[in-house]
Amino acid sequence: MRLTTAIIDKRYLVGFASLGAGLVLWDVYARTLGDPVFIPTIPDIAGAFVDLVGDQEFWSSYATTLEPFLIGWLTALVVGIPFGLLMGRSRVVTGLTMPELSFVSALPISTIVPVVVILFGIDLVARSTVVFLFAIVEIVFTTASGVRYIDKDLYDMGDTFGLSRLKRFTRITLPGATAGIAAAIRVGTGRAVVGMVVMELLLVSVGVGRLISRYKDAFEASRLYAVVLSLAIFALAVQAILRSLERRALKWRGA
Repeated sequence: MRLTTAIIDKRYLVGFASLGAGLVLWDVYARTLGDPVFIPTIPDIAGAFVDLVGDQEFWSSYATTLEPFLIGWLTALVVGIPFGLLMGRSRVVTGLTMPELSFVSALPISTIVPVVVILFGIDLVARSTVVFLFAIVEIVFTTASGVRYIDKDLYDMGDTFGLSRLKRFTRITLPGATAGIAAAIRVGTGRAVVGMVVMELLLVSVGVGRLISRYKDAFEASRLYAVVLSLAIFALAVQAILRSLERRALKWRGA
């Protein structure tokens, strides 16, 4: 236990040291070789970040951005996880849907944004759809992979005990795919965050995307980087929460 804790602490220490070194290099470059119009110093970015946090417009912009994010993300989870479970257990479903899913996976989702605009306009439905499209394929594929890695002997044992299809699903498939589902949620969330930003930069300039566009056009580099920093903090915080929930959910497996 102590050895494991020491390894984890060392890993975090190395990570923080690497981050600190990167910040120092950035600041040195900004002060010596960088153009202050485009590369602000770390104190300038930190000051701009503090100013933004104290600005009501910043929080209202995030509220506007999070609405389509939550709708698209939750819809992708509700649709993608059950479909991934079905796809992982059925070769027929895999054969019928794999070409379409592979096509969407290979296609840059940003190229579909004009199609979304034609179909849904630029309202909340369109913005939520973009987030949904960014997340859904990864959620389906990762969940299906988790199902396929379940030990086949468990299903043979279930047949021996005469388990019905429903009991096979609730007692074998669902518990066995827990790790895959947890991974799908994490991966899908990361993709949804990317979709949230792309949606506002390419589809309609509202919320956080409007702040990014405004500061970019006005050459306010410090505030621009501060907004980007806030997005990074948001994404890391969400991932940390999901990892914590994942560890709790997988305790029974000794994870």
